Amino acid sequence: MSFWIAIVLGLVQGLTEFLPVSSSGHLTFFELLFGFEQGTVFYNIVLHVATLLALVVVMWKDFVWIFKNPLSKHVRCLLLATLLTGVIGLAIDQFWGASGSLLLIAIGFVITGVLLLVLNFYAKKRINTSAVGYSQAAVVGIVQGIAVLPGLSRSGSTLVAGVLSGASQEESAKFSFLLSFPVILVGTIYEIYKGSKLGFGFAQSDILPMILGFVVAFVSAVLTLKFMLSIVRKNKWIWFAAYLFVFAILIFVFGSINGVL
Repeated sequence: MSFWIAIVLGLVQGLTEFLPVSSSGHLTFFELLFGFEQGTVFYNIVLHVATLLALVVVMWKDFVWIFKNPLSKHVRCLLLATLLTGVIGLAIDQFWGASGSLLLIAIGFVITGVLLLVLNFYAKKRINTSAVGYSQAAVVGIVQGIAVLPGLSRSGSTLVAGVLSGASQEESAKFSFLLSFPVILVGTIYEIYKGSKLGFGFAQSDILPMILGFVVAFVSAVLTLKFMLSIVRKNKWIWFAAYLFVFAILIFVFGSINGVL
């Protein structure tokens, strides 16, 4: 693995994991654009650990509170959403499979963009101040399970689901990010399991690129997460929607020219 590949993958993973733009869709596109694969299984684990650590660093107060209040309603809501996500996500994965074409990813981008437009205009007309309760947690968990489909943003769709089901943008955003912890953790465990079966693809020459990729993914994920938490009240989702619409067009054009749709 070269240094520039490690930098690109680490940057894409770190920037898009918590932005409402679908990290998996971006990674798939850049793999095809630059003609390389996502990397070894071990490198995928490294990137997951980097974003997981970034989440803990930025939201450490929330994790400390959860640790001190394991039986609270908030924790029960997180567990409910996680359970629903697991059931639905597993069912979709069994039926759909893990891969998706560029066309499906472009469609997923468009759907996510539409959801963000709905959130942008809905939030301007109605101000919610409610915390996430059981009903909102159930909706968010179901939507997060559906977001395993290609091109759908996990963070974007869960944020929209939380707000439209009655919670405030701030509470929905925090809940969405905290809910990403078990998702990323399970993804990391799955990668470890897959690596144990198929081989991690790890070579001694990959050590320095992996360290570089880890640092890039961690730093970019920290900055992105802080950015998201700071703008969540400003209703600027229309810009993310516009970005997704433009990117969907680029993907379609790229796929059509290269015959990889």
